[in-house]
Amino acid sequence: MARSPLAVWLYGARIGILREQGYRKLRFEFLRESEERFRPGSPVLSASMPIDAQRKPNGVPVRIFFGALLPEGAARSRISEKFEVAPGDDFGLLAAIGRDCAGAVVIQPEEAPAPGTGGHLIPMTDDELAHAIRTIRDRPLGEQDGVRISLPGAQEKLVLARTEGGEWAWPADGAPSTYILKPQDMRYEAYAASEAFCLDLARSISLTTVEVEVLDLAGRPTVVVSRYDRRAEANGVTRIHQEDALQAIGKRDKKYEGDGGPSLRDFAEVLSRLGSHRDLVGLLSLTTLNVLVGNADAHAKNFSILHQVDGSIELAPAYDITPTTYYRQIPTSRGLVDLDDALGMKVNHKKSIHSITEVDLIAEGKSWGLGNRDADEVVRETVQLVTGFIDDAANRWGIPESMTKFVKNRARALSDGEQASAYESGRRPSNRRGSSAFGQQHVPADLSDQSEPTDRSSESH
Repeated sequence: MARSPLAVWLYGARIGILREQGYRKLRFEFLRESEERFRPGSPVLSASMPIDAQRKPNGVPVRIFFGALLPEGAARSRISEKFEVAPGDDFGLLAAIGRDCAGAVVIQPEEAPAPGTGGHLIPMTDDELAHAIRTIRDRPLGEQDGVRISLPGAQEKLVLARTEGGEWAWPADGAPSTYILKPQDMRYEAYAASEAFCLDLARSISLTTVEVEVLDLAGRPTVVVSRYDRRAEANGVTRIHQEDALQAIGKRDKKYEGDGGPSLRDFAEVLSRLGSHRDLVGLLSLTTLNVLVGNADAHAKNFSILHQVDGSIELAPAYDITPTTYYRQIPTSRGLVDLDDALGMKVNHKKSIHSITEVDLIAEGKSWGLGNRDADEVVRETVQLVTGFIDDAANRWGIPESMTKFVKNRARALSDGEQASAYESGRRPSNRRGSSAFGQQHVPADLSDQSEPTDRSSESH
C-alpha cells in the first residue's frame, strides 16, 4: 500500500507533493502555489526541474534531486536502521529526516504545520558534545528523538546550531542547523587543519564565505564550518536554497565522472544558461585551486549553486577542499595505500590530477565558452594569488611543513608550465583509475568509509 504523500516546502511556500509511484519510484507534483509564489518556469527549486504546475516530473531528475538530499554509505545505513527504513528507500528516509535538508527545502507530512512555526534548540554541555563526537559512528549527524537532519555525504559529521550565548545546541523539531562539525579520521595527519588551510586559501581569493575553525573535541581535531546555506537575521535563521551539480544537471546519478557521472562542462552549461559570466570565472578559479592543492575529490556533489527567491542562481561558496593526494601510505587491513589521483571531474579530458598543467586548465575554461584571454587571466591570476597566501595560511593552521612544501611545489610547477606533480618526487599520474603507474595500490580520495578506504571504482555497484 502506498504511503501518505509528503509536502515539499521552499522559502515558506508549499510548492509540491512528493509521492511514491510503484516500488521505490518517486513522482513530484508542483502545486499551483508554486507558480503563485514564484513564476512558471522558475528554476528556484532545481535547474533540472523548473516550476510547472501542469507537469508531474518523475524518473531520473526526481530520483537524483531528492536522493541527493540524503546521507550516503555507512552513515545512511545506520540512520536507516535507527528509523526502521529499508535500505534504498529514499521516500521512507525523507519522511523520517527531511525537515532540515541542504538548502531551503523542507520535506514533511502533508498535515504538519508550516515550517518555521516550530522547532527549538537544545543546548549541549561540553561533556555532551564530547560524547556526541565519541559516538558519531553509531549516531551519524547526531540523529535522535526530535533531532532529524539530512545532509549529503558519507564522512562522519555532526550538524549543530549555536545559541545566542554561543553554546552548541541540537536543532530539534525542524529548527535549522547552522554548523557542520567533522572530526578527523586519525589515520590522516592534520586532516582537519588541512581543510581549514584550503578553505582559508579559497576565502583569500573570494571563492568562499565559509567560516572555519578547528577544535579539539574528545581528543580528535574537529573542523567546524559555517553553513553557507543559512543566514542569521533579526528574527532568526533563514534557509538559503542550494543544490549540488549532480542535482542541477539531473541526468546521471553517479558523482564521479569516471563512473559515468557529469563533467565540469556539464555543470558549466548550467551556470552559462542560468547564471552569469562571473560564475564561470569562479568555477575555473575553483578548479585551478583544487588542482593546485592536490584535491582530487572535486566531484559533482562538491560543487553547488545557490538559488535566490527571484529564481536567479549563482555559484555557491567553495566547500570540502582538502589536499587529498598529499596523503600516502595510509594504513588499512590490506596494507599501506595511497589516496587516488583520479580526478572526480576531468580537466581537459585528463584523468589524473598530477598530469594537469595551466594549459589544460585554460583549455577547460575555453570549452565552457570563456574567451582565451579570460581563461588565461583567471588561471594565472589564481595560481599567483594563492601562491602569495600559502605561508600565512599554513602558519595560521599549523599544517605540517611537508604539506606546505607539497602545495608550494604544485603551485610552482603550474606557474612554470609543468604538470602539477613535476616537482614532487614519487608522484606521477596513474595510468588507469585505481592503479598507480608504479604498481602501488591507490584508494579513492572520497573518505566515504572512514573505517577502511575502499576502491572508488566499485563504490556505486
